[in-house]
Amino acid sequence: MKHINFSLALLIIGIFIFPNFTYANQNNDFKIVSEKVKYYKTIIYKENNLYYSLNNTNSDTIEVSQQEYDNASLQSKISRSNYSDIVETNYKKMTTTISSNGSYYRYKVVLNWKNIPSTRSYDIIGIGFLGSVKVKSSLNFTQEYCTSVSNCTTSNTNYPQVFSSGAGTTFKLPSGTLTSLKQTLYFDVEKNTTNTIVMQDAYGDYSHATSSISLTNAKKYTMLPSVGISLNSNISSYYDTIDYARAHWEGSW
Repeated sequence: MKHINFSLALLIIGIFIFPNFTYANQNNDFKIVSEKVKYYKTIIYKENNLYYSLNNTNSDTIEVSQQEYDNASLQSKISRSNYSDIVETNYKKMTTTISSNGSYYRYKVVLNWKNIPSTRSYDIIGIGFLGSVKVKSSLNFTQEYCTSVSNCTTSNTNYPQVFSSGAGTTFKLPSGTLTSLKQTLYFDVEKNTTNTIVMQDAYGDYSHATSSISLTNAKKYTMLPSVGISLNSNISSYYDTIDYARAHWEGSW
């Protein structure tokens, strides 16, 4: 009589009970092989309940140092004296990683908010990639937020889209008073070619809605290498614009 390994037996049972269960997404043997971290400051202008900016959008974003990000105030809104406007400054940290388990690769982007934005509509997070790979697994999204140290929530509600050169998802920011806010998206990729892959790029990107927008319109985007999130022209004015964080890998696969 043959003896079956206990762990293997549990795995087989699990597959029959949970047919949508993906074992590859459950293991923890992925190791980061490339990482890129960027810090951003977005300034949103609002006068008499109307947004304005010199570049005809309602916000300006620049990349800043880790030191400025770490030292930034948690207070985001500032009313300027002698003006009838409010300037809101939001700091964000974005981390893009490429990880490997020896067989295939995982692309991940994480967005951490230094301070909480006042506009809570439908935001977009995604990763663009090269044509030599394609999405292997389902997209995994989590949004974590806290209203106090002891009251935190994790939400998985999102509206994913997979493209030939990337994948992303749209989601609603939580309402109410928050003390922390973080979004994470990751998925596994496999080869989309029979040739040896010697380079990989993961272009992590995030678009924050600085004006209220419907879910239908918020899904009007695509993901591209060397671009990240590419918004349709009719919704671009609703979002801030940050430069992507590219994780770059070289090797042989």
